[in-house]
Amino acid sequence: MLTLDARPWLPPLLARLRAHLAGEPFVRDAAHDLGHILRVAKLAERIAAEEGAQAEVCLAAALLHDLVYRPKNHPESPLTARLAAELVPQWCRETPGLEPHAEAVAAAVASHSWSGGGTPASLEAAVVQDADRLEALGAIGIARVFATGASFGAGLWHPEDPWAEARDLDDKAWSLDHFERKLLKLADGMRTPTGRRLAGARHAVLRRYLEDLRAELDGGDR
Repeated sequence: MLTLDARPWLPPLLARLRAHLAGEPFVRDAAHDLGHILRVAKLAERIAAEEGAQAEVCLAAALLHDLVYRPKNHPESPLTARLAAELVPQWCRETPGLEPHAEAVAAAVASHSWSGGGTPASLEAAVVQDADRLEALGAIGIARVFATGASFGAGLWHPEDPWAEARDLDDKAWSLDHFERKLLKLADGMRTPTGRRLAGARHAVLRRYLEDLRAELDGGDR
């Protein structure tokens, strides 16, 4: 649970965020819903505590990191971190208690995205990026990758060449390809020691899943 009592600004921010999500022009896929946002916030709070980062900035940025949503096959999808960061300062200025952190929160949001290619310029931004990327790993990451693919009609995997041994990877057509395209690279890119430690365990979950899947597809269930 997020520590609501210690942060008076958190309940009103959450209330506004829920209303914002309910009124969006695009229906969010199950991998980028309120549950995802809250899990990233919880991870950011944990990493910030272990790394000595400013918790207010990390938590607020995690809650606002997906303020703008576009489906993953939408042409503006790589721009969502930048678009969200443009809105964040106003949100912070309109949330009593967050006003002093507006620019730091916006900077952390701007640099969190994998597709946006952002490079964190502060410890707090690194914490938020690690927290968001941890959500793409482990058991939750496996669920999320297939939920995202299903949202725009991607198949589970190529029926004749699931491991892309004789074709190019295409994670817009086949969700399994996203493991090689992105997910298996995330652990090596973690910015904080805590992020690296947590990513190692979650990366191992992905590897075990892929080993089990390969065995089942080959007909030699383990």
